[in-house]
Amino acid sequence: MITRVNAAVFGVLTRGIYMKTAKHVTALLLMTTLLISVNTAHADARQQFPFKIGHSVLASMLEASRDDSFYQIQTKTSEVWFSVDSIAGTAKGKFIDFKGGIALQPDAANNGQVVFVIKSDSISTSNIAIDKVVRSKSYMDVKRYPEILFVSSNFSWLSETRGLLKGKLTLHGVTQAVAFKVELSGIRKSKSRDSETILVKIATSISRSKFGMKLMKKAVNDRVELGMTIRAKKQSGITKDQLVAISSYSGFR
Repeated sequence: MITRVNAAVFGVLTRGIYMKTAKHVTALLLMTTLLISVNTAHADARQQFPFKIGHSVLASMLEASRDDSFYQIQTKTSEVWFSVDSIAGTAKGKFIDFKGGIALQPDAANNGQVVFVIKSDSISTSNIAIDKVVRSKSYMDVKRYPEILFVSSNFSWLSETRGLLKGKLTLHGVTQAVAFKVELSGIRKSKSRDSETILVKIATSISRSKFGMKLMKKAVNDRVELGMTIRAKKQSGITKDQLVAISSYSGFR
């Protein structure tokens, strides 16, 4: 049950909203559910330590740079999005700030390496009230966990344009193994070295509860769809310091 305080807050938030479309209704219902969950949330005492980028990964990407096979993600022309089903409908959003690199080496034993980092507080659902709650301690806790990090461990080609990317995803202070489906757009793997830019689409489905976000189990689906459309540009001769800057907002500890 929403407390009198939350009911008053809810009234202020919604008094001036003229709900002309189903989108407004969905946002309103989702906001109500979020307020209920925040009102009943408890402090999370988990002690989790984020997975960090190892020296072997850095070495692999530096080697790719020397071999003309390293591509830097172009944030302005790329997109990171997510969606999750709820009783109020499908909630969709995106992250604004992210960066990373791709070592695309068709002849290498592991076929390449991928590192990307997302700034947690750059999440956007086009609803300021929902964004504020999602960033709070009850959900993503972006002040405590300012980055979302993915570091690949294996990449295998399934065809000339499709592959499977496996690695470790650190989200909300928890690290879990994930696998992304990968699709090269407009180019084949055998020709990737000849291209100055590449367009890569990757997608996966994760369990939010496995990353410590267990609230609203009955109202919001546990499965979250995560996808990226990445445009990356070839970068040669990068230094270790430049690679660190590309792969982290806070630097490596």
